[in-house]
Amino acid sequence: MWHVETFNSRGRPGEMETVLRRALIYWRSRGFTVRVYVTQYSLGHAQFWLLTKLDRFGDFEQWPGMATGEPEGEAIMQELLSLTESMTASVVAELEA
Repeated sequence: MWHVETFNSRGRPGEMETVLRRALIYWRSRGFTVRVYVTQYSLGHAQFWLLTKLDRFGDFEQWPGMATGEPEGEAIMQELLSLTESMTASVVAELEA
């Protein structure tokens, strides 16, 4: 399964990408399988797609400590959320799995 968050940026051009690159390095170092996609040619309902792999639905319970367990993680999340607008979330599973 994947937890999918779609959102737009309220920051300057390139600002969200910089924060997300920093976040990806941090989250992956904390054990997350995470990907970020950027909508191309304005074809999509949001600018950014953040996907985080879930082995089971209960994984959500562990995320707060893993994602923001240190001052660096907390700073990344605060910066990310300050630039984010129009966020929606979904949980999806592959049909063929």
